[in-house]
Amino acid sequence: MPHELQRTVQRQQQQQAEQQQRQLQEQPWWQYYYQLYHYHPPLGRKPTVFGPYLLLQTLGEGEFGKVKLAIHIETGHEVAIKLIKKDNIDSSTRMTKVEREISVLKTVRHPYIVKLYDVIETEKYIGIILQCASGGELFEYILAHRYLKEKDASRLFAQLISGVHYMHQKHIVHRDLKLENLLLDRHRSIIITDFGFANQFSSSRDALMSTSCGSPCYAAPELVISEGLYVGSAVDIWSCGVILYAMLCGYLPFDDDPANPDGDNINLLYKYILNTPLAFPDYIS
Repeated sequence: MPHELQRTVQRQQQQQAEQQQRQLQEQPWWQYYYQLYHYHPPLGRKPTVFGPYLLLQTLGEGEFGKVKLAIHIETGHEVAIKLIKKDNIDSSTRMTKVEREISVLKTVRHPYIVKLYDVIETEKYIGIILQCASGGELFEYILAHRYLKEKDASRLFAQLISGVHYMHQKHIVHRDLKLENLLLDRHRSIIITDFGFANQFSSSRDALMSTSCGSPCYAAPELVISEGLYVGSAVDIWSCGVILYAMLCGYLPFDDDPANPDGDNINLLYKYILNTPLAFPDYIS
């Protein structure tokens, strides 16, 4: 009797497996990826394909378009595609910015800098095919943990500095280093992204810059007090220091109004950057 019961259970399990296999074969090919990545588009919407990639959910939005999670249809390789609408590139200045970003990404090869796989151009879009960092934003990771342990912050900061040092050796400055532009891969390692403000020079002697870029909370003092030339690499290093502080403390060192973090008083923020000494919480050794 026990043997008969065991055979019955095995038969039921085999039937269930065969039924699941039939369902997979009968459903549209894209449904497998929709289920795998918990993607729920509006009912009746046809799958969106860009080149050899199936587009899934939106990961973020930028100045010229969206960043989409995508899957290579034949290999199942997971990527992030920065989809830039050509209609949004309505000036030579904007086109130069896009071309410069692509040029910089083609130049860099480093374990802590986002990888460029391909660039696909259609009638309406330019698609920059990038490494997908499945660990999410460093910003969100810090929020989830309130602040990072010193050993974790030290490891991530060393990775950040390694990537930034590599860029500077190639005469590339990022100019928009901030928590939101640092992602984590599946090993919880840093991935530096978003080279929209990056610039590259033929030599370090040419690396003086005049255009102020990036986020005000990460701005170096020389950007605050002067509208003249500045050293781009030095500004990147200052931003790295702000990022380290945020990792250790759980908040940014300078804010325009600590009592109102959502405020937007840039002049007050710049005053704090120039005049306020850094204070550290008690939980930092």
